[in-house]
Amino acid sequence: SRRSMAASTRFDPIIPLTGDDFEHVYEPAEDSFLFMDALGKDLAALRDLDPSLVVELGCGSGIVSAYLAKQLPGPSFLAVDINPHALRASQRTFEANQVSVELVQTDLMMGLPRLKGKVDVLLFNPPYVPTPKEEMTSSLISMSWAGGDKGREVTDRLLERVEEYLSDRGRLYLVALDSNDPQGISRWMHTKGLKTRVVMKRQAGIERLMILCVQREL
Repeated sequence: SRRSMAASTRFDPIIPLTGDDFEHVYEPAEDSFLFMDALGKDLAALRDLDPSLVVELGCGSGIVSAYLAKQLPGPSFLAVDINPHALRASQRTFEANQVSVELVQTDLMMGLPRLKGKVDVLLFNPPYVPTPKEEMTSSLISMSWAGGDKGREVTDRLLERVEEYLSDRGRLYLVALDSNDPQGISRWMHTKGLKTRVVMKRQAGIERLMILCVQREL
């Protein structure tokens, strides 16, 4: 299977979670594994970057931060989620993988002005599925995938201010779908002096998933 092929070249974090957890927390899926594969592809560049601070927004099960913290020792790691169940699940994932990650319950970067200009690596697997607006807040679990208009409503709230949080050499890794208009994201980021590239893409059913990297144009 694709999963076992990818797993042969990728460290897969231990996921100490059960079906009960996944009633309230996003279960690692195709996008999670693509995210880890893309970070693995960029790992040499990330090590060269020698980051001081890595932040994951919407950490869910914690699998992506656990993966990168294992592969990239050195920086401080911070994982954020609005869902208290996700924070508890992530804590167990971090403990199982013996990595140290600080956890904060908040909505994106709210209440974290101390991070402005400090984030070297920002990770975000947002709710990207295009849905009616009311689905976005119908439950904690729907908040993890329901993205509203174009699947971009939560993503755009971050992108509006992403340059405030990235360090001079900082970069954002973002999960997106074709239907999220990645070309439009790229054009918008260009107006902020940021360049966007596709790190990796993969077909997932009728949709194409991709990992975008957004960073300052040096």
